[in-house]
Amino acid sequence: MKQDQFLPNIRFLPKINSPADLKAVPDRDIPALADEIRQEIIGTLSENGGHLASNLGMVEATLALHRTFSCTAEERTDTIVFDVGHQCYTHKLLTGRYDRFRTIRQNNGLSGFTNRSESPYDAMTCGHSGSSISAAMGIAEANRLNYGVGKDAPWTVAVVGDGSFTNGMIYEALNSLAGHPLNLIILLNDNEMSISRNVGGLSKYLAYIRTSESYFTFKLILKRLFSALPLVGNGFVRAARAVRDFLKRVTNSETFFENLGLEYIGPADGNDYRRMLHVLEEAKSKPGPVIVHIKTKKGMGYPPAMEHPERFHSAAPFDLATGQPKKSSSGTTFTSVFSENLCSLAGQDSRICAITAAMTEGCGLAEFSRRFPDRFFDVGIAEEHAAALAGGLAIAGMTPVLVLYSTFAQRVFDQLWHDIRLQNVHTVLVLSHCGLVPGDGVTHQGLYDVSLFRSIPEITVYSPAAADDLRRDFDRALSGDGLCVIRYPKDTVQEWGNVRFTEENGIYKRASFGASPKILVVTYGRISHDVAAVLADENIPAELVVLDRILPLPADELKKIADSVPCTAAVVVEEGVTSGGIGEAAAAILPVKTHIFAVDNPLIPHGSLDHIKKIAGLDRESLAARFRAIL
Repeated sequence: MKQDQFLPNIRFLPKINSPADLKAVPDRDIPALADEIRQEIIGTLSENGGHLASNLGMVEATLALHRTFSCTAEERTDTIVFDVGHQCYTHKLLTGRYDRFRTIRQNNGLSGFTNRSESPYDAMTCGHSGSSISAAMGIAEANRLNYGVGKDAPWTVAVVGDGSFTNGMIYEALNSLAGHPLNLIILLNDNEMSISRNVGGLSKYLAYIRTSESYFTFKLILKRLFSALPLVGNGFVRAARAVRDFLKRVTNSETFFENLGLEYIGPADGNDYRRMLHVLEEAKSKPGPVIVHIKTKKGMGYPPAMEHPERFHSAAPFDLATGQPKKSSSGTTFTSVFSENLCSLAGQDSRICAITAAMTEGCGLAEFSRRFPDRFFDVGIAEEHAAALAGGLAIAGMTPVLVLYSTFAQRVFDQLWHDIRLQNVHTVLVLSHCGLVPGDGVTHQGLYDVSLFRSIPEITVYSPAAADDLRRDFDRALSGDGLCVIRYPKDTVQEWGNVRFTEENGIYKRASFGASPKILVVTYGRISHDVAAVLADENIPAELVVLDRILPLPADELKKIADSVPCTAAVVVEEGVTSGGIGEAAAAILPVKTHIFAVDNPLIPHGSLDHIKKIAGLDRESLAARFRAIL
């Protein structure tokens, strides 16, 4: 597809409202439909942003899936489960969402992942890696109990990217599958990349078995020839399979998956629609769970995405002709401040190591990985391993800095408690994308980390609101003891402007609004700027305390402040869940009635930051109304 072809030229897509409509499209028109799908994905994401490269690679494979399997909104149906969900855009276009596709990731629009509340064709609400095979196994077991197994029973397909195969849940599921008679197919989409380039032994192993594609092609041709022979053809096919299996056993050439007791087919060209049809039909002929290994090209059909797939994994809106972002980054981000400070301090201290879980670029570690490769560890999508690895480095005297998105850090509570805190070693956990996160929706909101980690004894948590705060907090965390956490949002750094603080001590800042404060307002992090602006603009008489260190909570200081000003009420504003948050901790120690402005319903959908702030009741207009109601 040439770049000058990204113009509205859609004939087939408007007629497809369900997979049944797809099956009515003649085979000769499938290539044209695939081009239309790519046009729609590229054109929409150039305006909205989103996961481009992986979706372009999955067009033909998804078409083949929906032609092979009978996915309907009724019972006794086949089911497709997408791991993570960022390879599902073709699936959305084929399941009645073409007319809304251009709303993807927008306010009140389609989700960028699969979502059960959005469509009956979405088996799971997704966003995190590794759970698909376990869930698919559960669905397949339920189908076995209800309908049995065999060609007339429903099929379950788990579509898993190769990056997810570094996640431990995948292996727990694979290990438990052997010997289970299930109508289950695991489609391993091998595109040689996840978010950052794949690392580790599995990636090398997949690269090795990719070289056997010529064998698979020859086997497929031979099967067709044998099957065409009258009377004896099927016997020849069975005999050939028996010989093949014998040779694999005696030559130790079985794949990793076969050694687990699973059938394996592949590797096959996932961008070859006709090949995919044959491969999936062969998979359906196997008794028991089957691994179907396909190769796809990330960014297929759009040259800029093919040349720079890592840049187009999750792309901002871009210019169609050049692939360049439409808006250059304006302002300094928290991530860039952290990255610069980490590299500077690592140049002075050889004990500092950095660890991430397949998020080198997103977590701001690209420069560290280039300058200090021996001290950089990207473990793939394996957050639990990353945290335990950090604990081991700390036990041996290093200073590990583990950098994760807040939403993915939800997985590491046990490792932080058991492998770091219980060992009484010094580790720094840096959490990016904290608080409300635009675009990616309910699965990516960073609203839980404070409540989750508050229960870990003797933990120290900093939540800087400005660049200088972040630099100071990171210095203190590196030179501190025990488990230290620094959390910040996906955002540009704001400075304080006209706010004049009467006290700054590294733990909190104080500022007074109005002649005689009537409300004590406690807050922290990014939302502090909104709170200060509302207090100033609405002329609300308040004493503002901006916490920089939120754990351990400076309880004695807060009580003294509450006693020293004539406040009749207190308000805690935080960009996190109400349950278990700092607001509840402050309410337990403050001597006045305390109101908590936080997120009561954390199931916040996708949309712009302003939109989701309003949903959460944390936009400036909502805050002003709530303050006025208290007065």
